[in-house]
Amino acid sequence: MSDRFPKTDFGRATSRSFHIQALLQPERMQGLGFGFAMIPFLRRLYADPAERGAALRRHLAYFATHPILSGYVLGVAARLEERRASGEPISEAAIDGAKRAMATPLAGLGDPLFWVTLRPLAGLLSVIALLVLPPPASGAPDLRVLLCPLFLLLTYNAVALPYRLAGVARGYREGDRPAALLRSLQLSERNAILERVGAFAFGAFLALAALVQGPAGAVRGGADEGGAAWALMLTPVALGALVGLAGRKAMPGRPVEVALAALLAGCVMAAWV
Repeated sequence: MSDRFPKTDFGRATSRSFHIQALLQPERMQGLGFGFAMIPFLRRLYADPAERGAALRRHLAYFATHPILSGYVLGVAARLEERRASGEPISEAAIDGAKRAMATPLAGLGDPLFWVTLRPLAGLLSVIALLVLPPPASGAPDLRVLLCPLFLLLTYNAVALPYRLAGVARGYREGDRPAALLRSLQLSERNAILERVGAFAFGAFLALAALVQGPAGAVRGGADEGGAAWALMLTPVALGALVGLAGRKAMPGRPVEVALAALLAGCVMAAWV
């Protein structure tokens, strides 16, 4: 890894990177969290408290990137601080410029992958799991309400957690080749794959919802197979589609919120009919 940094320093910085947004503020964004995560490296590099304090101050400045990918920038910054402490002519402006050069593309690639695609996909898969699991026996507690959020967390972190755990060490190792490092993460390629999975999952959800809603709606409505049964089956889907269409026009930049509102409207109508 590094002759100067033991593995424990990378582990401490990685664990601290999970809290990079704990002190999020408009003036510095993630700057305070970034400085907090850099402390294990700065303690190792600078024995003099004055030098350590000066190094910490430059990492408390404005910083913003996708939180899950922040470890890669921490690793790059640690590499540059190590070279600076060894006597190489690396200025504070050069360190700040390298951080910004990594942070901006990571934010631009990470937001579509984790916020726009993965987060709603994980929620959709958890709802599908809820539909697939058999209901409990009469009088027994419905543990599916616990499994649904657990499945959401597991699905989301199956993709996100490897980036969090590997980011600091990999950023340190490959920080001298930032362009190659960004390409190797394959963020846009994985986003495209998850988009296709999301489209398939949404179709599966509609089919399962129709199967679950159809017979139940027919029984509640006292109708046999025919127009009434189909109306009861499709009304929640139609209402959800109308809410989604209206939401896209009213809030074009909030797809996750619009999708949740459409799903909620469909569920409410399904319960009502």
